[in-house]
Amino acid sequence: MSALDVIGDLHGHAGQLVRLLEKLGYERRAPGSVYAHPAGRKAVFVGDFIDRGPRVAEVLRIVCDMTDTGTAFAVLGNHEFNLLMEELSGNGQTTEECREYMDWFRGLPLSLELEGIRVVHAAWHRPSLEVVAGRTCEDEEFVRLAATKGTPEHKAARILVKGIKVPLPRDKVYRDRFGIPRTKGRIRWWLDPTGVSYADLLFPPCEGVPGHEGPPSIELEEGVPYAVNEPPVFLGHYCLLPSVPKIQGNIACVDGCVTCDGILWAYRFDGERTLEPARLVQSS
Repeated sequence: MSALDVIGDLHGHAGQLVRLLEKLGYERRAPGSVYAHPAGRKAVFVGDFIDRGPRVAEVLRIVCDMTDTGTAFAVLGNHEFNLLMEELSGNGQTTEECREYMDWFRGLPLSLELEGIRVVHAAWHRPSLEVVAGRTCEDEEFVRLAATKGTPEHKAARILVKGIKVPLPRDKVYRDRFGIPRTKGRIRWWLDPTGVSYADLLFPPCEGVPGHEGPPSIELEEGVPYAVNEPPVFLGHYCLLPSVPKIQGNIACVDGCVTCDGILWAYRFDGERTLEPARLVQSS
């Protein structure tokens, strides 16, 4: 039976990570040793380990050690993906705290299928998964193609780590949780978008958008509905307000925005086919 603890975006918040791991029952048998669960449970990290928080290096050390010793799994997040793309282009600077982990980032998969669940940072999009199947950023050709606009690899990688976006109504500019104005909104990619209004399609919800009309159909061509009888999918990325349910049928977003709210979320999975809100655990 699966015994997995899926943990949301960390963004350098090592204090909340340690509190959550200990709350979930993970232990260090000696100071500085690797976190492990005495009952053999495994942690699953949904990506976005870097940026924003004060202790990125400590987060990376904890998670990298856990994946290297087999007490955890992890997928690549959009922040790590962006860093790898910037490194390739020469337009960005790798911080000292990330430099020693660049090879680890390159080896992280874009998705995982574990016993009973699927894990991806932003969108389980079957056409994109087929394009990148079996490839990581250790593959130099793949990285080059993923960094080149217009290639199938570029489109696929961006959907998996950043989700699917549509333009907001012309008179609507949405400010995200960090106050950044956005003219596009992420959607509930798992829905059939046909005839769905902006209010029901955007994820997280965007206040004030129409409840009686949706985006033009041309903007929804990337949408591929996810069947309700498919295995549960776990995500990060969406920086949900506390008021937004983290479980949407067989989709669970464990990213509650630790930077904004000071709370890190996890879901304790034990093989159930129906996801249960009572299995969500928070760091404080």
